Amino acid sequence: MTKPKSSAKAPSAEKEEPRRDELQVGARLRHARLLEGIRIRELAERVGCAESMISKIENGKVAPSLTMLQRLVEALNRDLSSFFGTDINSPGLVQKQGERPISQTDAIRGGVDVSYERLVPFAAGNLLEANIHRIGPGGEKVDQITHQGETLGYVIEGELELSIENVTYNLNTGDSFFFKNHLTNRYRNPGNTETQVVWVNTPQIH
Repeated sequence: MTKPKSSAKAPSAEKEEPRRDELQVGARLRHARLLEGIRIRELAERVGCAESMISKIENGKVAPSLTMLQRLVEALNRDLSSFFGTDINSPGLVQKQGERPISQTDAIRGGVDVSYERLVPFAAGNLLEANIHRIGPGGEKVDQITHQGETLGYVIEGELELSIENVTYNLNTGDSFFFKNHLTNRYRNPGNTETQVVWVNTPQIH
């Protein structure tokens, strides 16, 4: 008696193409734009496209062509290698002193004489963000943009005047703080020397 032929198809040997979001182009584009300190409108003007197109790419609704991606990267003064950065699937990464990227206060959040030294390499999908915030004498940052998540900080050098909502705290070297990110916050350096703060938050926002 012959066995009936199975109607199930054999597994395809063809490799499945990667999904559009596996390279996280949109998130990487937004991060690179914020590091450059420009808004969507300016980037659109630089590459000669509509603001809505940039917005759709950043939100993962549209995948840019290779030609468009090259134009975007060049408009942000980057190259494709630095744009895609480290392997997001790498088990770990060591960054030596002087190798970590440093950026200024981004275009979305107001600030004067504040820079971020990135401790966790940017990769869309990472939950943790950590930077060393360097605040010059009289420098300040104002963040009225709220979101879900948490923030932890540790003052490693100098003085910090930190305001959470309407409450102000004066911190010095060795002091730490924690707050929920649905609260507005701002800080300033009231001293005469640079202040350095290890600032850790979830999710990645800068």
